[in-house]
Amino acid sequence: MTALPDQFSELAPFVDDWALTNEEDRFRKLMATRIEVLREFYDAMAPRAEEVADYLNGLDLKTMPDDARNLFHLLITFVETAHPIELQWKTTDIDDAFPPERFGFGDASRTSLI
Repeated sequence: MTALPDQFSELAPFVDDWALTNEEDRFRKLMATRIEVLREFYDAMAPRAEEVADYLNGLDLKTMPDDARNLFHLLITFVETAHPIELQWKTTDIDDAFPPERFGFGDASRTSLI
């Protein structure tokens, strides 16, 4: 498991799969994840999200330590993948949705925010 700040250590099991550094990876993870697995991540993050944001707001993005950087990426992934749970979707594989393979991602979407 990848390191997180001590007060968020219970979220460490999610880091390797969910602390994704760019928008394209987060989108592809969302599309490839069963709703039940997404719910596990959501249920772990939702009660801590505000606390995580408060913690990160006290840090400088340019000098953020690696454990906080992992936490930052975990929070961004949570924010970008929460909607299926909050909208009570039954699946992340929507039959009549725009085909995800047709999405185009520019260089900015393939780059980490920090």
